[in-house]
Amino acid sequence: MEAGGWADSSLADIRPYTITRGRTRSHHTLHLTTCLITRPAAPGTVHPSPEGEALLLHCSGVPRSVAELAARTHQPVQVVKILIGDLLDCDALARANPLGADAHSDVQLLEACLHGLRTRL
Repeated sequence: MEAGGWADSSLADIRPYTITRGRTRSHHTLHLTTCLITRPAAPGTVHPSPEGEALLLHCSGVPRSVAELAARTHQPVQVVKILIGDLLDCDALARANPLGADAHSDVQLLEACLHGLRTRL
């Protein structure tokens, strides 16, 4: 039997815990729809993990949501949120929609869209 490293199914339950160094929550408030984009960093100031590097690559030049990043990296959302928090802390990532984080206006927008759809039917 060939060793598969972290991808080995016997280690699948350990990997998220290992990636986050045992952390279970990010201290940043991140929603599934929070969009992030890579920030220009001074050379040598950011040394992310391989998983962090993947997130930076996916956010390079294009805003990506937390949900999309989780899907693209094949990681649980909570793990991705913790990694994003680390990248926000070292200014490697920035929120691409800081004003769009207001949940109240999101609900109002969705209700207006729903009303518009209902009146067209």
